[in-house]
Amino acid sequence: MKQNLKGIVLTILVLLVTACQKEDSLSSSKELLSFSILESENVGKIGKDIKADIKGNIISFSLSKYDNIKSLIATFEYEGSKISVNGVEQISGITANDYSQSLNFTLQAEDGSELIYTVQVTLKEVVPLSYFGFEKSKNPELPADVSCIIQGENIAGSIISPHTELIANYLTEAIHVTVAGKEQINGETSNDFSEPVTYQFTMRNGEVLKYTVKIDRLLNAIPQFIITTKETIDEIPSKDYYLEATLVIDGKGIYEDYTGTTQIKGRGNSTWGYPKKPYRLKLNKKSEICGLGKAKNFVLLANYIDPTLMLNSVAFKIGHLLGIPFTNYAIPVDVTLNGKYKGSYLLTEQVEIYESRVNIDPEKSIMWELDSYFDEDWKFKSDAFNLPVMVKDPDMESQAQFDYWKNDLNAFLNKFNEPLENNDYINLIDIESLVNYLIVFNLTLNMEINHPKSIYMYKEENGKYFMGPLWDFDWAYGYEGTFKHFSNASQPLLTDQMGNGIGKAFFGRFLTDPRIKELYKKNWIAFRAGKFQELLRYIDNYAEILQPSVKRDSEIWTNTQSFKSKVRELTNWLNKRASYIDSEVASY
Repeated sequence: MKQNLKGIVLTILVLLVTACQKEDSLSSSKELLSFSILESENVGKIGKDIKADIKGNIISFSLSKYDNIKSLIATFEYEGSKISVNGVEQISGITANDYSQSLNFTLQAEDGSELIYTVQVTLKEVVPLSYFGFEKSKNPELPADVSCIIQGENIAGSIISPHTELIANYLTEAIHVTVAGKEQINGETSNDFSEPVTYQFTMRNGEVLKYTVKIDRLLNAIPQFIITTKETIDEIPSKDYYLEATLVIDGKGIYEDYTGTTQIKGRGNSTWGYPKKPYRLKLNKKSEICGLGKAKNFVLLANYIDPTLMLNSVAFKIGHLLGIPFTNYAIPVDVTLNGKYKGSYLLTEQVEIYESRVNIDPEKSIMWELDSYFDEDWKFKSDAFNLPVMVKDPDMESQAQFDYWKNDLNAFLNKFNEPLENNDYINLIDIESLVNYLIVFNLTLNMEINHPKSIYMYKEENGKYFMGPLWDFDWAYGYEGTFKHFSNASQPLLTDQMGNGIGKAFFGRFLTDPRIKELYKKNWIAFRAGKFQELLRYIDNYAEILQPSVKRDSEIWTNTQSFKSKVRELTNWLNKRASYIDSEVASY
């Protein structure tokens, strides 16, 4: 019995010693090693990763005044058994806390001892909107980038452009931007800036800030082209050869000024016979003038029979609204030749295969011109449809090269001439460009398509044929056959009365294909609903910008003396024409 008691006492002593040793071995280590607020864990709440400073028992970091600090998740590392806030255990990267109020993090060691860390948050003043402007890369019709001035809740900028449907770029702390309830995508969403536009910027903390954007369009800022030939002459004598000249451009503070040497000659077919001559410029050095792409070749259209000086520009605008690739841009300019004012002209790109024009591989591509003048060196009449086909670009280097492309086009046209049911010709031509091309000609009633004249199509090797670029709309808008613009708004586009029916036979055949008719109807309805009013605004704005130039022009050319009334006629005519097409496609 004594021995048993002895054993029991010994066991108790061993247990007591072991317990004391275990208690003495519990760690008292407790330290916060790192503390961060990561954007990836707080999407939409902060703008960037935040790393806190830990000095002594203080955790300090700065946040934007527009951050959502009421529910932030911290990421941290520590030594100890656990960390808690107001008794709630914290899990790194998961637990959220309200940092708008005083916070203490309690760090507990294994031995039960505690260390309290106090959070100190500084809210920094930041600029909610640091930039607002319009970049030429997003708005190719602008002459240059436009940076606006931000003053308080107002944003102001100036442009010289009839294009008021613009895409804005901005730098902001906001997470959500709207205009009239419509969500905005930075650098993608367009708005009509003909009137002030109010943007709403929703910040990360839910605060909504409003900025009103007002864009002024500068008038009296038409670029001045001063051309001086080596020999003093009153007029360029020929379209067959160039003359050496200097070109000085006064950009009027909107476009970059330019001084350089150039060659100049006349251009055009029927337009060359008018008193107001059109010109072709060939700069001696590739340059970007008036915001157009860097190149040597430019065109100055006289628009002599056009009482609005904008009929080509309007056609180009329709092409842009429909998204036709490589559509030209239109810059109104005043031209002085050898000290004599020649009038208001339209500066635009030369139609050619080139990186800033029709940007396809010049070594492996072709641009055809369908034109009844049939006056180029490399030309043929197609097997099917008897189309007058000429090489526009590039220059042919051999008969073999010409024959290759001639056979290629004939193969497409012969395929298209076969019965249309189950005909796979649509694999050889981009029908989107075809349909939109036809819509432009129909809306402008450009009956040159019937001859055909000035009709372009291009193709890269192993690719599809594309229609375009658009060109030559002087005789459109009801002019052909009447010699008076803005007549016959309800006349069908295609007719047998011009060009022996060649143009109608070819282009009209497309519109007998249900697949083409369906796409035509779809694209027209979309344009009518979403873009037609933008076109009318463009005309109003273009007319306002042109007004000072027209005033000078009408002093020497009588055709523009009724400018204002003719612009109204143009707008009214387009409305009637659009209604006619509405009824036309209703039967498709």
